[in-house]
Amino acid sequence: MLNEKLLDILAHPSDGAVSIVTNGEDGPHLVNTWNSYIMVTPADKFLIPASGFNKTEKNLSNQNNVILSIASREIEGYRGKGTGFIVTGTTRFVKSGEDFDRMKEKFSWIRAVLEITVTDAKQML
Repeated sequence: MLNEKLLDILAHPSDGAVSIVTNGEDGPHLVNTWNSYIMVTPADKFLIPASGFNKTEKNLSNQNNVILSIASREIEGYRGKGTGFIVTGTTRFVKSGEDFDRMKEKFSWIRAVLEITVTDAKQML
């Protein structure tokens, strides 16, 4: 089960940036998305719409581990307002099926869905 504060960040109406880090032949690669774009499945997987993410997909085809930084200034943290998480997980790109269709309805511009199986979520603030 995912941490309640992490779910609060993802559900908060005040959107924030999410950083997604992969590793490739030339080192770390970073892309961004928005908190509100992430859907959480009943199995506690993250679904992230992907329009570009071409280098991310290439990197993940060789090594499917990912790191995300997810934060909000609006959610209570350890010492007042503002908290964030470092999330690690394994991934795959989904290009058809039920999850893809559901995401395509919401985000007509996607070419794929980045599915993340969370292996760890550590609160940092």
